[in-house]
Amino acid sequence: MKNKQLHYIVFLFFTLFIVLPLVYTLFFTLFSDDFAQNLKQINKDSFILLFKSALIALSVAVFATLFGSLLAFLLYKTNLPGRKFFKPVFLIPLFISPYIWAVAWKDFVYLVFGNTGLISSYTGVILVLTNIFTPLSILIIGSALSNTDAQFEETGLIFTGLPKVILKITLPLIKPALISSFVLVFIFSISAFSVPAFFGVKVFTTEIFTQFSAFYNHALAILQSFLLVIICILLLLAERKYIADAPFLSVSSKGTKHKLFRADKKQSIFLFFLIFWLIFSVLLPISVLFLQSFKNGTDKFVQAFYLLLPTFANSVELALLGAILTVLTGFVVAYFSVNQAKNTISKVLQWFLLIIFAIPSIIFGISLIKFYNRPELEFIYSSAAIIVIAYIGKFAFISAKIIENALRQLSKSLDEAAQIEGVGFYHRLLKILIPLIMPALFSAFIISFIFNFGELGISIMLYPPGTEIMPIKVFTLMANAPQSLTSSMTLIIFSLTLLLISFFYLIFMKLNHGSLKKY
Repeated sequence: MKNKQLHYIVFLFFTLFIVLPLVYTLFFTLFSDDFAQNLKQINKDSFILLFKSALIALSVAVFATLFGSLLAFLLYKTNLPGRKFFKPVFLIPLFISPYIWAVAWKDFVYLVFGNTGLISSYTGVILVLTNIFTPLSILIIGSALSNTDAQFEETGLIFTGLPKVILKITLPLIKPALISSFVLVFIFSISAFSVPAFFGVKVFTTEIFTQFSAFYNHALAILQSFLLVIICILLLLAERKYIADAPFLSVSSKGTKHKLFRADKKQSIFLFFLIFWLIFSVLLPISVLFLQSFKNGTDKFVQAFYLLLPTFANSVELALLGAILTVLTGFVVAYFSVNQAKNTISKVLQWFLLIIFAIPSIIFGISLIKFYNRPELEFIYSSAAIIVIAYIGKFAFISAKIIENALRQLSKSLDEAAQIEGVGFYHRLLKILIPLIMPALFSAFIISFIFNFGELGISIMLYPPGTEIMPIKVFTLMANAPQSLTSSMTLIIFSLTLLLISFFYLIFMKLNHGSLKKY
């Protein structure tokens, strides 16, 4: 009974604080007196802009899935040397705020061509977003490749060559992962705000933000938002079988032996491709940030440090609190998804997480503002609580998937044996389940923290007066700041993010080592 109470508490919290604002915003927009008038303002230009945004997202999804498939195959299905090094390094762009990579690529183009016209375009947005989201495809497709049964491919190799085995056996086996990668990258890309906003490229999300914040035309912004939401939801509904059950973001794979192909004959070509991608996607942007930050000495770097210093504590505290609550929410959802899959509340909660995750940050932020901006809820609206609520709603799906994948790899016999012995629910969690999935919990925490720490779309909509948050500080200053100052600020945030990840990792290793000693 205690476990059900925990499930109900999380369900009620998520429904009342996160889902209800969206329902409220939709209801009062559709049934407002000026609905018809606002609807007329969605004209041909709006649909053209939406089409351009969808075309950008489509291009990014195709390129990211294509490059992600190639890289995932080399990293997860071949015996290439250095794979353990390349795997985590290639993920860096995914876990660093997008505007940092936008600044880095803009610096590079300025350094080479003397102006930023080439990058401040739709092509530039596609380039940067592909750089950012290819690691997501590597994660999803690589996880699927790690879970393919070696027997199928070994049997195929008896009758035919490797190219046909890949085309006829391996690719069909990972079809759900390919679809999941394409759909999720498309949704992320069409929802992106910081990269096109920094490049000054007009897309649908920047238009919504302009209508809401500059022209105060809230009703039109909300109506435009729902066009974007409809696209995302339709994609999720069309591929819900693949997305909801896709084995992506797995920390480890157990119980399935997958085949590694020998790459001896073309090893040098494959290694060249991996090194090229490492330079292109990671080393080049970071190097340019360093070069631009220190090309005229350390003055701009020191100035940037003191400008950002007041934001450090707030940014870390909010990201930390949001990550802890996000992991707790994800754990509860994942636990009941695995153990009570047929429970109606469990199914509804899973879909809530998936839908909120798919909704663009700008739209989610607008809904929270419209709902909480009232006297009786002022204590939430005027405090950092509204940002934490947004973090939980936006990223709980990711935590739930990571933890769920870890739970599905565990044998239920341990928990069942403990129940027979009369061990209580919470005692079983603390002494058996949580220690076994600690790497997954840590990964969920780190990913949630990083996403919270660098989130701009939600934060710029919701941050209360007097609260300074690092991404907003950088975004507001970079419009008029010198190039070297902007580069210095982004380099500081990048360095701080890596430092925090290393700090949390050391704590995790110490705690995990201590817990292993007890047993």
